[in-house]
Amino acid sequence: MTWSNVPGGPPQSTPPGSGDPQRAAWERGGTTLFPPAKLADRISTVLLLAFGAVMTIVTAVVGIIAVISATATCDASAGCSPGSYIGGTAIAVGGAFVIGVATVVLAIGAWIRRRSSWWIAAVGFVLAIAVITWGGVVFAGAADSGTASSSVGTTA
Repeated sequence: MTWSNVPGGPPQSTPPGSGDPQRAAWERGGTTLFPPAKLADRISTVLLLAFGAVMTIVTAVVGIIAVISATATCDASAGCSPGSYIGGTAIAVGGAFVIGVATVVLAIGAWIRRRSSWWIAAVGFVLAIAVITWGGVVFAGAADSGTASSSVGTTA
């Protein structure tokens, strides 16, 4: 099929000044795909994603050390189960990892669509903090119930 067969003929190009300002700048010889506002968005997104990754790695290391130290004296005779310790650590580390991966995928999707992505990384960072806190609460609950002695006394 040629353009001569199409009703209306070939598509007409628009003059550089009449359409999208970014397109016009590109046609005039602009070479940047990242104007300053886009560059700040990308930098803030990458920094938030990096902080989230570092936070997840630190949580994993601290969680492993905490599980090892907490379960060293944990046995059935003491009424202790290592499952709650491992569960709290798994919630914190696994949840932060899953949220981090989802955040990276959504941020890259926003970059491809040329949309702002800093808020995606910020929401992911806050959710990762919430999940790590939740895992810490579960771990602390296991530690409190495993080591606490009965404070109920009998009166005569």
